[in-house]
This record gives sequence, C-alpha cells and structure tokens, in this order.
Amino acid sequence: MAKNRRARNGANQPNHNKLLEQIGRLDGNPELPETAAAAVPTKEALDAMPDDAKNKFEERLAALDEALSELVSKREDLNRRLAEAKQTETDLAAARADHEQKQTQLAERESQLNEREQDIELRELDARNGFLEQQRDALKTLRDEIRRLEAERDQVIVRTEQEEREARERIDAMRAAQRDALQADKDALAQDRQALEEERQELALEHKRLEQVRRNQEGIERQTRQIFEEEHQREIGELKRRIDQARRNADVDAKTIEEQRQALEAVADLNRLLEHHGFADAEALLKQLEALRSENRQLREGQRHRSQDDLEAENEALRERCDDYEQRLEDQAQQINALKNEVGTRRLGVLEKQTLEQEKRVLEQHKRALDSAVTDLEQRLDDLTTRQQGRSAFEALTKMDKDLVGGVPVDEVPALDVLAQELRQRIAGALDAPLYYPEQVIRLFLGGLAMSQLHILQGISGTGKTSLALAFAKAVGGHCTEVPVQAGWRDRDDLLGHFNAFERRFYERECLQAIYRAGTEPFKDRVNIVLLDEMNLSHPEQYFAELLSALEMPAAQRRLVLTERALPDPPLLMHADGCDGRKLGLPDNLWFIGTANEDETTKGFADKTFDRAHVMELREKDEPFKFEQHVNSLPYSFASLQRQFAKAQKQHRGEVEAGLLALQKSQFTRLLETEFGLGWGNRLERQALRFVPVVMAAGGSFGEGMDHLLSTRLFRAGKVTGRFDVVLDTLKELETALIEAWPQFDANHDPETCLDRLVREIKRKEQQG
Repeated sequence: MAKNRRARNGANQPNHNKLLEQIGRLDGNPELPETAAAAVPTKEALDAMPDDAKNKFEERLAALDEALSELVSKREDLNRRLAEAKQTETDLAAARADHEQKQTQLAERESQLNEREQDIELRELDARNGFLEQQRDALKTLRDEIRRLEAERDQVIVRTEQEEREARERIDAMRAAQRDALQADKDALAQDRQALEEERQELALEHKRLEQVRRNQEGIERQTRQIFEEEHQREIGELKRRIDQARRNADVDAKTIEEQRQALEAVADLNRLLEHHGFADAEALLKQLEALRSENRQLREGQRHRSQDDLEAENEALRERCDDYEQRLEDQAQQINALKNEVGTRRLGVLEKQTLEQEKRVLEQHKRALDSAVTDLEQRLDDLTTRQQGRSAFEALTKMDKDLVGGVPVDEVPALDVLAQELRQRIAGALDAPLYYPEQVIRLFLGGLAMSQLHILQGISGTGKTSLALAFAKAVGGHCTEVPVQAGWRDRDDLLGHFNAFERRFYERECLQAIYRAGTEPFKDRVNIVLLDEMNLSHPEQYFAELLSALEMPAAQRRLVLTERALPDPPLLMHADGCDGRKLGLPDNLWFIGTANEDETTKGFADKTFDRAHVMELREKDEPFKFEQHVNSLPYSFASLQRQFAKAQKQHRGEVEAGLLALQKSQFTRLLETEFGLGWGNRLERQALRFVPVVMAAGGSFGEGMDHLLSTRLFRAGKVTGRFDVVLDTLKELETALIEAWPQFDANHDPETCLDRLVREIKRKEQQG
C-alpha cells in the first residue's frame, strides 16, 4: 500500500508544477510566488500524509487548477474583446476619414457654386450693356437654380452635421460601453485574483497545518521508536541474562535430576524388589539379606556342585531385567525434554504478549493524532462546502443575466437579392484580409440558413471556411463564438461542460455560454453562430449527438438537459416553460457551423449527420473585385430575416413543387431507385422547399439550388459515387438521363456539380477497368 501511495504522489507532482506555472503566468511573473511555492507540499510531505487527507488535498488542487484554467480563459476573452475594441476604433477612424472626404466634397460643391455665381454676375454685366431684356428669363432661371443649390447645400450641411453628431454619439456610447465592459472584466478579474489569493492563503495554512501534523507524527514515531528500541534492548538483555541463567540452572537441574533420578530409580527398584519379594521394609530386607547371606554361603558351598546350564539361565534373566531398566530410563528422558520445551514456549508467549501490548499503546497514540488531523480537515472541508453552496451553480450564465439586459436597436433585412449583393461586399471587407467569394456561394449560404441550423463547410485548407462564418457574423451585426474541437472529445460534456456534484457547480464551456447568450435580450433578435473549428477531428455523432437530436425536434420542444434535478437559483432562461430549472431551450436564431478537412487526422461523417446538415464545399476563391468598406450602424434583425425567408418560400413554392414533380417522374429518378436504391424521402423534399426558393429569391435559379442539393445529398461518396457494386455503363446511363431530364424544369442552368462528380466517377471506373 505504501508503494502505491508513493506512485500516486509521484504521478500528481506534475499537476502541482502545472498549477504553479499557471499561477505564475496569471500574475505575469515567470518566477513562482512565494506563497504558492510554500503552499504546495513536497513529495516527502505528501508521502507522509494519510490517504484520506492526501486525497482531499489532491481534489482541492484539481478544483483550484480548473478555477485557474477558467480564469486564464476569461483573461484570453478579455484580450479578445480588447482586440475587438481596437478594431472598432479602426472602423471609427475609417468612418471619420469618410466623413472628412464628404466634407471635402461639400467644399468642392461650394466652390462650384461660387464659380457659377461669378458666371451669373458676368452675365448680368453683359445684360446691362444691352442684353438685359434678352437674358432676363435666363437670369431668373439661373437664380432659381442658385436658390435650389443653396437650399440643397444647406440640407447637405445640416445632414452632414447630424450624421457627424450621431457618429460622435455612437462613438461615445460605444467607448463608454467598452469602458464599462472592460472595467467590469477588470473588476471580475480582480475578484478572481482576490479569490485565488485567498485560496492560496488557505492552501498555505492547510499545508502548514498538515506539515505540523506530519512533524507531530514524525516526533511521535521517533519517540515511539526510541522507547520501543530502549525497551527492546532492555528486554533483549534481560532475556539473554535469563537465558544464560536458565541454561546454567538447566545444567545444574539436569545433573540434580539425573542424580535424583538415579537415586529414585535405585529406591524404586529397591521398593519394587522388596514388594516383589514380600518385604515390608528395609529391616525385613536386612534380616532376609542376612538370611540370604547365610543361605548364600550355604549355596556357595553347594554351588560348586551345580551345573553350568543353571548359571547361564540365571545370567540371561539378569540381562533382561537390565534392558528393561534402560528402556524405562529413556522414557523418563523424553518426558523431561517435553517439559523443557513447554516451559520455553510459554516464556516466548509471554514475551510476545508484552510486545503486542507495547505496540498497541503506540498505535493508539498514533490513531489519536490522526483522528485529530482528520477532524480538523473535515471541519475545513465543511466550511469550504458551506461557502461553495452560497454560489450559483451556473456562474457564467447567471452573470449574463446581470450584464446582458435591455434590447438593442436592429435594422430590417432588405430583399434577398439586395441582401446577397450587400453581403458579398460586406464580407469582402469584414476581416483584416479581403475575402472574395463568388455570388453563388453567398446565395447557397443564405439558402442553407433557411434550410438547417447545422452547416458543414468542407474544402482544403486556405479556402476560407472559417473566414466565411466569421465574416458573415460581422457583416450582419451578429455574434460568433469559436469552439476548437479536440481529437479526444467523446460526449456532450466536452462540448457543453459538466456538473461537479462535489462543488455543486456546473462548468459552462463556450458552446453552452453561446447557446444561452443567443436567448438573452440584447441577442435574441440577432444572428448567433457557434463555429465548430475542425469539427471532424472527433466523431460529431458522439459529442454532438444530443444537439443533433434536438435540432430535429419542433422549435417549441428543443431542450438540452443540463442536470438530473433542478438546482437552487438557476439562470433566468432555465425558468422558461418546460425547462423545470434543469433544462435550457435551443433558440431559433442560433446556427452551428462546422469546418471539416479531409486527412489522416480526421473522422468521416455519418449519413445521419450529412442528411440533417447544409453541406458546402468551398474551392478556390473568386477573382478580386472592388468593394467599399461598410460601417454597420445597426445589426440586422433575425425576425426580419426569417420573414424574408418565409416570403421567398411562399413566392416560389409553386415553381419548386412543379420542378420536383417533373424531376421525380423522369428516367433519372427511376434509375436512382432501380440501380442505386435511392429515392425521394420526406426530409429531402422538405429541405428542397426551404432551400431552393431562398436561392431563387437571392438571384439564383431552380437549377442552381437543386444542383447543389442533389450533389450533396445523392452524389456524395457512398450514394451514387464511390461504390464498387455499380458498373460503368450504369453511371453513363445515369449521366445521359440527368442531361435529358434537366431542361424540363431549368433550361438556363446545367447541373454542373452533379455532372462533375459523375464524370470524375466515370473516369475512375475507366482507369480501374
């Protein structure tokens, strides 16, 4: 167990170093603060900690690490907002330059008016010299023109002054809002730093307390070891002395026992002999012995006359008696050895009992010290838990409720064809580098907004996938949140965040904050975008599964379940109908736009993702064109954008339905069903009725919209192309059927994308065959 504890402590040491590095970076100091360095225990101190205290200490460090990461993220967000403020100042400077240019033009107009006045005065002089009557009518006309031009000049001056005053007011308001936002962020950062400093101090105090416990524990252990060693040495010496004395006593006792045994045996033999021969005591024996001696003398006298055989028999009997006595002696020796072994075993048992009692006293002292430390840590933990319960579980979302209040003025969206032209111009100059997208890309992008809230932008690196989403959000005055997808994402917690039951806090990630922001008062009538950068680095069907299902639900039923049960004081939007304080609605004015590359580091999209999304493949950019820098005074209204989509869908619905019916009755559709197993589903028909009318209203045609929709739905790899079970002749037959069927509903736009993919698939088959 001690070995495993050391291994865990060694594994956690890099986390401590990482924590110190983050603290150092946050304070702008490459050297670690003395308080933080003092607050982090050494590896030896961690080894000496009890398991429970060490685990709680590591959990506190992990929580502090997450808090620091969130603080760093806030600071990066503050830097980003500062960069946006600088960009706004740059835009304002450009607007100021434009205003100065208008003033220069006005001065030129005034100069022209002065020149015309001088010309009129010259003509009046000519009239006085004889042309008065002839030029009177012309002079009247010129004076009327002068008055009209002067009135126009006055109006231009008034309008220019009004625009300049409004621009200054907007600039002042924006600067004040930015100053307030920056001050609020600075205050929040200062509070976070203060909280972090308090955590450092608490951590330092806790470390000192743990260090004191460790020193007390070491002192107790040293005293215990010293006492135990001293008693052990005394006991060893006493045992050695007792063993030597016991050995000496045992030798003396052995000799005494041997002598007594011999004496006892002699007495026992004598008694047995006496009893055997019927003698009551030794005196009778002596009398008998005397008689026997007398008889012996007589026998000796008669022995001379006895035979040799009688002597041998008597000798054998005596030998048997001797053997019997030797066997009895061995039995007595074994009994004595057994008694000695039993005495030694009992002595060792007594010593072990004394040792265990001593160890028990030491362990009881150690337990009392640890119980005191654990009680102190539990009290500390209870205090921290009580303080944590006073905070909101959704800190970032609750902060939005306080900061994002009050609506903002919005502008009506113009007609879709006008909007497409304006967006192309605005997108071109929205970012630092010019972006030149073809008109068709803008039309298809608008159609995709009307069709689905999930977009997938494919293409090689550098084709402007990320830039299109960022520039569009800026062009319409919306908000775009960038979310870099990581290769290790596995579930929705990686995208939205997770709830920490120990801290009773939900760690809200950027995507969840963007979803909530889209429903707040200042953003609910604006376009909001979540940009999933490198969307296919991980499987979207795993981390985006819940959102993918929610987007398929009716608008009133789109809910994200954030917690299993309602938490105290949830954010305002989680009080809405059907949310129950634990769910968050998915707003209609929010689009998820994912960029996707195709290489060895990325994952493939499943059919269910492709079928629900608007897919665009961006290729090379358009030729550069001249554009004007636009300064958006007001963001476009999301509600008015939806009205324009609905108007286009109603206006062109009949034409689209007729085109779909003609396409379904063609040989092209029959070939798709019989040879490829592909048919028209309800989802594809619904998407066509949403997508194609908007493309048409934005300046495109039915053929342009259907060509894109069919190419991304039916002509992608695994559907018509990229299949090994389709022969070359079938592909050529499908190509002919498509070319023949297309003019029935659009003679002006060929299915270029579908034919391009078919031709490439036919060439691939020809090369393989």
